[in-house]
Amino acid sequence: MPSLSRRAEKDLAALPDVLRIKAESIIARLDAEPGIGKKLVAGLKGIRSARLGRSHRILYEIRSDGMAHVLTVGQRRDVYR
Repeated sequence: MPSLSRRAEKDLAALPDVLRIKAESIIARLDAEPGIGKKLVAGLKGIRSARLGRSHRILYEIRSDGMAHVLTVGQRRDVYR
């Protein structure tokens, strides 16, 4: 299972049950399939974004050891700031 930042843990706890369950299943797949999300550019280079429903995203990075580290989970309008 990928590691979670403190912010990601808080974000997951704040999600509605339906989204939290879906987010946990996507996060569990990140180590096996790190290419799930798209690569971000410019100021967010090195970070990837996986879709969680229509308006929510999971931002994560792939560490040098190949393991994923989840940075944040939340609404699209907020996570890219």
